[in-house]
Amino acid sequence: MTTAKDLLSLPSLSHMKLIGGAAGLSRTVTWPYVILCPPIGEWVSGGEFLIYYGANAVVEKVELAQLIRDAAQNDAAGILFLVGHHYILEENLDDEIRQLADELKLPVFSHTSLAYVNSITKDIINLIQDREKDVAIANTFWYSLFFQNTNVDDIATLNQALFLGYLPSYNYCVYIFEMMNASAYFQKLEAMHGPSFTETPSEFFRMLATKLSYITQKETGSTWHVARNSANVFVLPINTNSQEQSADHFFESLTIRMEQQYPGTKFCVGKGNVRSRLFGIRESYIQAKRSLLSWKLLGDNRHLISYSDLGFYQLLFEIPTASVMREYTARFLDPIREYDKTHDAHLYETLCTWLDCRCNKVQTAKALFLHRNTLLMRLEKLEKLLGVSLDDADITFQLQAAVKIDKFLSET
Repeated sequence: MTTAKDLLSLPSLSHMKLIGGAAGLSRTVTWPYVILCPPIGEWVSGGEFLIYYGANAVVEKVELAQLIRDAAQNDAAGILFLVGHHYILEENLDDEIRQLADELKLPVFSHTSLAYVNSITKDIINLIQDREKDVAIANTFWYSLFFQNTNVDDIATLNQALFLGYLPSYNYCVYIFEMMNASAYFQKLEAMHGPSFTETPSEFFRMLATKLSYITQKETGSTWHVARNSANVFVLPINTNSQEQSADHFFESLTIRMEQQYPGTKFCVGKGNVRSRLFGIRESYIQAKRSLLSWKLLGDNRHLISYSDLGFYQLLFEIPTASVMREYTARFLDPIREYDKTHDAHLYETLCTWLDCRCNKVQTAKALFLHRNTLLMRLEKLEKLLGVSLDDADITFQLQAAVKIDKFLSET
């Protein structure tokens, strides 16, 4: 990881002066970006170190201030203003600009050299690429831990984890950030823009992964991140309840932020339980993945689903074969579905609604827009069809379990 502070050590930037925003020197730098002309919003995805010299036009102070605000809003790593008589005037980078940079915690620098822009960008790119080698090693390790059959008890695996900063005395938690409506979203974009739409899902997800990595690193300070298709997996050290609550709040707010930035998207975060040891981290990943699989089961209005929220569904994930669950549901649900199909009836819908209404007949009739007598006839038909009494609490429990298992199988 390269930070704005690291750039101060580069030979081509040895005369660079920090104007303001020192509190943001820990911002991660993902790439240098030479600004030809503002605005920058649609070109900056987060972490870019911006270089601006005014494009051969004298730039007023009000424009510099607006550029700083735009850079902060779009999560840039910092701005370097190249000053000169025909470019950005040094006197415009005054206390007012310094105060704005300090307020936004965005590092703002000045440099008097315009001739060495290529040297500056080359040095920054080389530094980033050197640091990215370490990130690539970490990504390879976590990718193998989560997506391949890596032996977590192997000494070599543990030594590699220790090399990457893993601490056996710490607890860790896995969060998976995923786009839940990717297929529908890109189909809609393609329909809206027609042949002019050229962005592929893979390009979008690469850009999104870069943005998420930058924001998460900046906000949480210590995390590992690995991206796979539309899923972004984050491993965070969690050792106190307040750290866990803070991380939950951050990821939940991050989904809302991304939905606002990309209208029409729907994001959700699956969270595993806090665990110790490498085996526990992989277990937390599996739990986070299962949490996302339960998104439709629990309602698609949630932005964060914790494994501990799954309740009855936790038990279903632990059943090794789906055939066992299908046999259980068949006893209750197959006769109902066969009757509905043969008689064009709605007994299955009636049963699900009655259970959702906690077996309250008045509420069920209202939910289905049925006369009370019609509902009573349907419930009586269910009893005869199944050979049970719906007044039996044990039967009610078994029916609830059958419906939940049926939904679980259809969604996962």
